[in-house]
This record gives sequence, structure tokens and C-alpha cells, in this order.
Amino acid sequence: MKHTKHNRYHRRCLFPLFAGVLLSCLVLIISRGDVLAEGKATSKNITKTEKKSIDRPWTCHENAVNSVVFSPDAKMLASGNDNGIVIWDLMSMKSAGNPLIGHSGVVWSVAFSPDGKTLASGGADGTVILWDMASMKSKGEPMTGHEGWVEGVSFSPDGKILASCGADGLIMLWDIAGMKAIGEPCMGHSEPVESIAFSPNGKMLASCGVDGNVILWDIANMKQIDEPLTGHTMWVESVAFSPNGTLLASGSDDGTIILWDVAGRKPIDKPLTGHKGAVESVVFSPDGKMLASCSMDKSVILWNIADRRPIGEALTGHTESVQSVAFSHDGTLVASGSEDGTIILWDVASQKPIGIPLTISKED
Repeated sequence: MKHTKHNRYHRRCLFPLFAGVLLSCLVLIISRGDVLAEGKATSKNITKTEKKSIDRPWTCHENAVNSVVFSPDAKMLASGNDNGIVIWDLMSMKSAGNPLIGHSGVVWSVAFSPDGKTLASGGADGTVILWDMASMKSKGEPMTGHEGWVEGVSFSPDGKILASCGADGLIMLWDIAGMKAIGEPCMGHSEPVESIAFSPNGKMLASCGVDGNVILWDIANMKQIDEPLTGHTMWVESVAFSPNGTLLASGSDDGTIILWDVAGRKPIDKPLTGHKGAVESVVFSPDGKMLASCSMDKSVILWNIADRRPIGEALTGHTESVQSVAFSHDGTLVASGSEDGTIILWDVASQKPIGIPLTISKED
């Protein structure tokens, strides 16, 4: 396992730690170099210099928001966080009861069934959990089959099948009624799979991964359709079909978004550029006229599909990488979840935040 959402953990926790330790070592070397050079610096001065760097706190956002999704009736919002799942009541803008706790680690992905009665979640513990939204409790035992973190989950349009993808490079299909795997896991990516999405007609599944490829699958036999779609220069974090199924969007760590002609299996134009960092999530508006994307550059961009240009300025307000974006089912709202532990609701028409950000506390 080389990358996948480990890269997010590394960026959030290990990279700052490594950088801090490296900086401390450099300070120590420079300090001792000054001692040797001048021959009169005291151990007291060295200790003070070292302490200034070494005592600096190492920060890891334990309350990061990794995934957000609106319920079909737009009355609720679910967020997958570093320590559970929070269901938000959008009328009161408050959490609706206690967090859903079932995974033993980070929750990477959440998805509502088309009827809104079930929520699916995939976690770092390698399991998929189905939640009954009426009782806010899990349906049976967690579903197991992946050998690594579950990176993404997606319901079929009829709600009968759930697809999951993982750090083990596998894609699995699950029968919702029987809560069991359908057939054998399939592998087409050579590295961890980051995101999956069903086509609107339910006949295809799109996947993307650390290998930088986008793959289309035939749901009938779960066979790969032709060769992978290639065009990104780094791993691909997110894929999404347009509502009519003719376009597929892919967002990559190379900072670009490619819009693919599904039938022709080629880009419809040059990549969309506007973000200054890795693109973490992409999603089409319900009418297919817009695309929302978010990035490590802490911003959200709304794109006009017709001319493939940004609509207005980038939406800013988060203080850390934005990990996930979602449109409400009426297309009037966009939700963005960030490593800063907040969710911002944006009014699409005005491109302004609605109220104050929803905040994930460490107790949630």
C-alpha cells in the first residue's frame, strides 16, 4: 500500500511531524555549528534554541471532515469524519442526535441510498456499514471483504446494489437486501482505488485510483470496458457522472479536472485548470449545468459546463484542505467539508456561505 488516503493522513499528520523533526535537526546542527565556530556559545543558549523548535506542538486534525452528502430530501446532511459520522439537521443547522459510531477508525466515505432510508459508510477499519436512518442504528454487522481501508462507497440508482473500493485495489459489489458480497472482488487498478460512481442508468461503474487511471466497468459482468482512460499525470482522487450520463468528470492531484465523453471515451476539451493544489472531489449539479470541485488549496470552484470556465471567484472560507463537496438535490446548495473540521453550506445563486460553518468537535 503506497498512497491512497494514506496520502491525506501523511499530509495531515506525518509530513508536518517529519518536517518538524527535520527542522529541529537542522536547528540543532546550525546551533552546534555556531558553538564550534565561535567557541563561546553556552549550552544554555543551545538548549533555548533547541527547545523553541522541539517544543512546538505537532498538530493532526483528528476531527477532519472527509466526506459530505445530502439526503435526497435535502433535510439532512451526513459527514464522515475522523472519529465517526455526524447527521446534521439542516433546518436547525445542528447535529441530529449522537454521532453514528461503528467503525473503529476514520470514516472516509458516506453515501445515502436513493430513497434516503439507508446510509452507507466506508472506513479505515476495512469495513462497510449500512445505517438505518429511521433508528440511527446500524443494520446488522459490518460487511467485510476488503483487506485495507475502504476509500469510497456508491449506491446504484435503484438502491439495490452498493459498490465499494479500497486501498487493496479492489472493487466490491454488495447486495443491499442480503447484506452480502455479489460475486468475487474485481481488480483493474494497479494501485489503491480512491473513488467510484455509478452511471445514472446503473449499467456502468467508474473508478479511479493512485495509478492515475480512470476505468469504466460493465455492471452486468463487472468486466472492464476497453482500456483505462488516461490523461492525468498524478493519482486521480474523484470521479462523477453527469446526470444524463454522457460526461464523466475526474479530479486529480495534478490540480486538473478532465471532462470525458463517455461514449467516445476521450476528453471533450483540455483539462479544467483553476485550483492551485490537488483536486480532492468533484460533483455535478442535478441539472448537469455546473460542476463543483474542491482542493487542497482550501477552495471550492463552481464550473459552467457549457463553456468550461469557473463561475465567479473561487469560494473561500476553509482554513485547511477541502476534502469533499456535494450538491443538494434541488441544486440550490453546495456543502464542503474540510480538514479544518468544518462544513460550509454555500448558496449557489449568490455563492455566499449560509450562516456559520458547521463544526465537528472532538467530542462528536
